[in-house]
Amino acid sequence: MIYKYMDRVLKIAVKRIYQTFQKYRRLAFDELSVLSNTRRLYEELDIINREAYRDIARYYFESEPHGDGMWMYLWLEEQLRTPSPTIKYAYNTEVTRKRDRLSEALLATGGSKQEFDKAMRYWSQMTGWFGIEVVDEALRRAREIDGVTHVKWVSQHDDRVCDTCEDYNGTVFPIDEVPPKPHPGCRCYLVRYNGDQSE
Repeated sequence: MIYKYMDRVLKIAVKRIYQTFQKYRRLAFDELSVLSNTRRLYEELDIINREAYRDIARYYFESEPHGDGMWMYLWLEEQLRTPSPTIKYAYNTEVTRKRDRLSEALLATGGSKQEFDKAMRYWSQMTGWFGIEVVDEALRRAREIDGVTHVKWVSQHDDRVCDTCEDYNGTVFPIDEVPPKPHPGCRCYLVRYNGDQSE
């Protein structure tokens, strides 16, 4: 399974995310502290995610032959600033949006613990979605540096595969013309394609 390493890294990250939310959940969120506390919370969450994404990006880039190209995390920072065609927003802007949404909800509810739980679920979900995007981009960059021109779409053959993913299964695309994944969290993947066989 191509996403196995990512799953391991994100499992650790999600545990840290949970612990961070629990730490802040115990604080008093009154009108004076809600903005500063949620700002600190989301700064910590962002650090957790970026550490995980750098680990994932390096692993997947180095797992592929990639000629003389070097792994550089600069492309990762650019990717996190750029709106995803699949998720429909950029990671960086979503960090701010989620932080502001929690601040508003806590002010409106007097610090409801349910708002923390909801925010934790949304953050963890987003962490996984962007983890997949990081894997896909790391592999794409390594393959592009190595001169790969075509890739083949491989769908997950389970009961959750959507019709679009099923239709793409086995389709060969030029590496620079692969369509965006049809939905967030899509675990379809691409393999190198060389003539009649995949590598």
